[in-house]
Amino acid sequence: MVLGPECRQKLVELFCPTEEKKEERSLAHNLSIRSQNFKSFECLHSSKYFRLFHKPSNKTGLEVSISRKFFKLAVDRNKIKRRVKEIFRVLSPTMPSSGIIVFSVFRPFAELSYSEAVQEVRSAVKSFNSGVI
Repeated sequence: MVLGPECRQKLVELFCPTEEKKEERSLAHNLSIRSQNFKSFECLHSSKYFRLFHKPSNKTGLEVSISRKFFKLAVDRNKIKRRVKEIFRVLSPTMPSSGIIVFSVFRPFAELSYSEAVQEVRSAVKSFNSGVI
């Protein structure tokens, strides 16, 4: 049985999706998940190291979000979480009194020393304390 060129192309598209199509599907899926997760959040600060969101709530606190995509080992994720919690503990007098702060970490944050990380977070806190909340 001989297949025509149209049938071969359809079979190739069905069973061997090109990289572009795979990328489009994953990007569309990721964007829909992100928009659902962070729809109710207000972005306070964004940089190449991290993003800060404000989640309206009666409680106060800090949530740290670290993607397994960026940090494969749990040891690394836990180390960064401890570092972020300590930085926010030191900066707690300057933090807003209502709502939950969501701290989303990106890969370059791990390359910062502790003092550099403190400076970055301090500047972010100053920028959003000046008016947003």
